[in-house]
Order: sequence, then C-alpha cells, then structure tokens
Amino acid sequence: MARDNERPVRRRTLTRDKVIDAALAVVDEHGWEQLTMSTLATRVGVVGASLYNHVRGLDDVRSEIQIRAMTALGTRLREEAMGRSGIDGLRHLIAAYRSWTVANHRRYEALTTAPIDRDALIASALDANSALRAMLVSCGVPEEDSLDTAVALFAAVHGFAMIEGTGFLGDEMDLDRIFEKVVDGATASITASPSR
Repeated sequence: MARDNERPVRRRTLTRDKVIDAALAVVDEHGWEQLTMSTLATRVGVVGASLYNHVRGLDDVRSEIQIRAMTALGTRLREEAMGRSGIDGLRHLIAAYRSWTVANHRRYEALTTAPIDRDALIASALDANSALRAMLVSCGVPEEDSLDTAVALFAAVHGFAMIEGTGFLGDEMDLDRIFEKVVDGATASITASPSR
C-alpha cells in the first residue's frame, strides 16, 4: 500500500509546487543523483513530457531544490540567532546548523553541490548569511571581515556536516565530542584576538 506522500498526483491538479515537492521527496529518499525527470514523472504519476508544463527541465527543478533548502536553512538560523550574541550565540548558531544538516542530509548535499542558478541561490542565502555575519560582528569581527570569516567558518563546519551526514564516521565514535573540537578550532581565531 502506498503511503500518502507516495500517491501519484492527478494530472489536472499538478502544479509547479507539487512537482518540486515531489522532487524534494525523491531527493530525501534516494539522493540528489537519483533525481531525474523520469523518476520525478513516475513519482507524480504522469508521463515525462507532462512535467514540462510545470518546469523547464531538470536544472530548473534542481535549482528550485537548492533554493528551497537554502531558504529553509536560513529561516532556521535566523530563528536560532534571535536574542543571542557573542561566542555563546555563535556556538548555538553552529549547533543549529549541524542539527539542520543532520536532519536534512540529502537536501544539504543538494544545497552544497555546484549551484544551478548562482544568483538565485545567493539571494536565497540572505537569512543564513545575515544571521551568521551579525553573530560574528557581535563576537568582535569587523563588519568588513565578516564575510570572509563566515565563509571560513562555514568551510570548517561543512566538512564535518558532510561526513557526519553520509554516515562515514559510523557510530563507534563520540560525534558530539568531535564536533566540539571542530567548533573549537573554527572559532579559535575569533576568541583569541585581544580586540574581541
């Protein structure tokens, strides 16, 4: 018996949003690489050509997935940043980032592959970028350095998020303790500066 979210969408009620929602479900269940127009058509119960009434093609679908994932992550980070500041706030924000990436590891993988529409993805990153940069400024990072610092911090934490999300580290190790070491290393230059 098919689950509710696996029921084909009737052709006459199919919309762009429903096609993208179905594509997100494919990514969540099978991964970014398994998303094709054929698997998507099967998912919504139409012939492949019918999808083109709602989307321009696979790149259009993938771009929308990246944008939605970035928007969701940004919303989460903005909400978590509210009322927080300083290094404790930054550590809280990093923990929220990790939590989102673990819960949405396949969407996160899709989000962090080469952008399909770079300008649209950058625009959708406004909340995430603003939350992180504001938190860094609250830690004493000069505004003019906040973007470079944010990218460096993202790179460090992203590496851990990717290998944790894939299960590469297994469950034999204390991942929370390892993550704390990653965060300590990534934030060391922020906390070490006497001006901060």
